[in-house]
Amino acid sequence: VILFTVDTEAQEPPPALIQAVARQESGLNPLAVNVAGKSYYPESRQEAESLISEALAAGKSFDVGLMQINSWWIRRQNIPAIDLLDPAINRAWGSWILAQEIRRHGYNWRAVGKYHSPDPEHGRRYAWHVYRHLAGQRASLTQEASNAQQEADRQNLSHARGIRRDPDIRQPGRIITFEFLQTGLPWVRRAKP
Repeated sequence: VILFTVDTEAQEPPPALIQAVARQESGLNPLAVNVAGKSYYPESRQEAESLISEALAAGKSFDVGLMQINSWWIRRQNIPAIDLLDPAINRAWGSWILAQEIRRHGYNWRAVGKYHSPDPEHGRRYAWHVYRHLAGQRASLTQEASNAQQEADRQNLSHARGIRRDPDIRQPGRIITFEFLQTGLPWVRRAKP
């Protein structure tokens, strides 16, 4: 496992983290809209645009698209809300917002939680969900492990100390640091040993 530290001059968080946030926010649905706490999954762009227009006209809080960009950011950054139905535009803004939270709070799960909510408890629960998505991404990559290793895992052989656990699954409440097996990510650099 290679541990990474933040490159403060980089522009965007790691792609795997962005993907995990998008999965938590919208289930990777680019037309997802949330109006005043109620989620909608329109079948067409036209239907999504209608929901956004109604929310704007009523002055309600709403979230749009893949990364569920909130109306607070839309007003503050003067973003055309309809444009956020484009997955590439939405992902770019979501990445930027997450990068702002990481710069503000550090490269940690608190920053991920702040992407969702200023409330510490809501943020903690949210970050745990994002972590689970990130662990799931890693698990799907490790399914390509050798047949011998897979067989050993299936037989549940005991560890030398008599305790066996999956190192990628952590219990809630424990301190969890970011770990990435990928190299060459533009936003992170290898930590010095």
